[in-house]
Amino acid sequence: MSSVKIKQIKLRKFRGATDETTIDFDCQKHMVVIFGENGTGKTTILDSVDFACNQCPEVSLKNKSVGKNKYKYLNSLASKLDELEVEVTTSQDITSSAKLVSKGEVSVSEELPPVEILRRDSILKIVTGQPKERFNEIRNMVSFPRIKQMEDALRLYYKNVQEALNEATKEYQQAETALNETWKNVGNKEKEALEWAKERSAVNKDDLEKDKNLWEEVVQKAESLKLKTELLESKKSEYVSTQTAIQKKKDELQENVKGEAKKEGLVPLLEKAKDYIENHDNLPECPVCSNNIQRDDLLADISSRIDKMKDLKRIQDELSRLEKDQEIQQRQIKESEDSISQPVADIKALFDNKQDEKLKNPSMVLGYLTAWKTKAGEKQKEFNQIELIQLSYKTYCEKKEDAENSSKKSDKAKELLDELERIRKAKVDGVLKTISTSVERMYIKVHPNEGIGAVKFYLDAKKAESLEFDGDFQGSSVPPQAYYSESHLDTLGVCIFLALAQYKGADGILLLDDVLTSVDQQHMDRIINMLEEESGNFGQIIISTHYRPWRDKYRMPAQQKNNVELIELLPWSSDAGVRHTRTKFFVDEIRDLINEQVFNRQSVASKAGVLLEHILDEVVLKYSLRVPRRPVQKYTLNELFNAIDSQMRKLLKITKGVTAPVQLQQNLTDLHNSVFIRNEVGGHYNETGALLSDDQVKDFGSLVVSFAELMLCDTCGAFPNKNKSGSYWECGCGQMKLEPLVRPGGQLMGVVSAEEAKA
Repeated sequence: MSSVKIKQIKLRKFRGATDETTIDFDCQKHMVVIFGENGTGKTTILDSVDFACNQCPEVSLKNKSVGKNKYKYLNSLASKLDELEVEVTTSQDITSSAKLVSKGEVSVSEELPPVEILRRDSILKIVTGQPKERFNEIRNMVSFPRIKQMEDALRLYYKNVQEALNEATKEYQQAETALNETWKNVGNKEKEALEWAKERSAVNKDDLEKDKNLWEEVVQKAESLKLKTELLESKKSEYVSTQTAIQKKKDELQENVKGEAKKEGLVPLLEKAKDYIENHDNLPECPVCSNNIQRDDLLADISSRIDKMKDLKRIQDELSRLEKDQEIQQRQIKESEDSISQPVADIKALFDNKQDEKLKNPSMVLGYLTAWKTKAGEKQKEFNQIELIQLSYKTYCEKKEDAENSSKKSDKAKELLDELERIRKAKVDGVLKTISTSVERMYIKVHPNEGIGAVKFYLDAKKAESLEFDGDFQGSSVPPQAYYSESHLDTLGVCIFLALAQYKGADGILLLDDVLTSVDQQHMDRIINMLEEESGNFGQIIISTHYRPWRDKYRMPAQQKNNVELIELLPWSSDAGVRHTRTKFFVDEIRDLINEQVFNRQSVASKAGVLLEHILDEVVLKYSLRVPRRPVQKYTLNELFNAIDSQMRKLLKITKGVTAPVQLQQNLTDLHNSVFIRNEVGGHYNETGALLSDDQVKDFGSLVVSFAELMLCDTCGAFPNKNKSGSYWECGCGQMKLEPLVRPGGQLMGVVSAEEAKA
């Protein structure tokens, strides 16, 4: 099953894409290089892929300090968030539209393949970050989520068991302390506290409780009897006081009616007569004597006589009230006397018959009240002590058992947790070992014979997720971030990322966002070659760069590859947004110039000369041919042709597939004979060049193009730069070979390009 690749992306109002931008990718090629100067939209393009395929609303803003809601900055200038859209079409012709929805979430209409993306800040975290940050950066590539999920659940269980153990231990220790304190106060010192507590806990407290309740009831009833007795005495005292007051009022009344004995009962009689007359409006005669009367006059006369006798009336009223009070008090005294007999009987019933003689009346009963209170207190104290001892001892036993059980669970959980963590770390270490091997394989390609490398990744055994790594430096194992240069750390970060992505799954899509900023020319050529070789392990690698030599490198035949696509970004503007064009290979550019209707002879001659210089320079370097020594390794075409002498020209031949070898002698001779056209037309101003026809210039250009095509593989488009057989040079796919391997009497040089050798 072929891998899924990105075939096309469309950006609408996304970051730098102020207008609609469409970019098509050739799915037949493994690697895409997007070249652009700073500010042309490289990160915008890679962000759009990250946004859609990974449904990531933060993209390259993830580690930027632009606030919490980073998605608010994804829309382009003068546009709204709901206008933003990224449309991705895959090699399977599935098109998915990605947009922002509520709360900054990314919604896609169809599922897209996830991509791995490496940015400059990710390299720093992987290589120079803290161990925890380093692990977090690669977590999704090396983690075992199911094992980690079980480990986290077990770790939570272990934490809960530990808390239960601590709580149970605390509680049983508190119970033990309470038992010791009780033992010190009331315990049998001939026995140990716990032994004594165990013995006391066996006591049946029901009998103690029954005895306690009995004395509580005795005291309660005696207290009730005391209250009733006190109430009776109080009522009797009130009765005596009332009796005294009545006698006093009678004496006072006697004094007021002295000499007027006949008037003693007149006041109430007058009041009754007044009430009767007031209640009868029509009363013509006296109801007593039947004489004619004047009602109003009679009422006035009666009221006058009552007023004159008011003191007598007041005394009579007060006497009447006191007599009523005395009647009530007599009744209450009787009730109190009746109520006292019942508590006495109840108390006697609580004791055996032997106590009857001592409890005949209330006063005898109340004589024992103080003693009974003391007895009840002692019984209560004894019961409380037993209850406390039994409760404390029970708590002690239960919590100690809980603590022991929790301790066993804790030990088992810790054992399982350690084992699970060991398994996970072993698996991760296995992954890291595999990754370390891949990193070393890639890193040694970029830094051969430099005394560095042998990078080993491992987890800190004492920490949960802490990624450490060491590397060699001149024979010593050191932390690379302490000794390696920034350039070496950058390339190490790229190798780590590639190794992780390769381990995670072949045929994936990788994005590298302008990650190589501090790498020098020599190492840049090597890392480019390494990326080309590793690109076959992935479905698609999309690289953005502002490094122009990378673009130019692929344009020239010596490094031209059929599996590499070049896209060049044009200057950005707020109106047009991100713009791009296809970068032509140099051979294709010259061929197009030759076929243009308006022929530019100077451009064809000049560019054909540059192309010829490039090819001859590669041949001279490959066979270590003699050229004049100069401080700067730049040579003219004549110097390069002269370096390929007649003997060498006879030996050089190209074989493609199963076809017969092609000798290069005639091609080199024809080119050498016509190289003056480049000098006369494309290199200098002179009248002689004007005498040459356009056809002659076209023939020279076509001759150079044909020679370049002859030197490139028809299948992979590569120059024969590899020495796999030990007998000849061959291209990447092995379908083309260049002979001989070395010049007569010469030695084999390393497999390097001319640009790398000059650097």
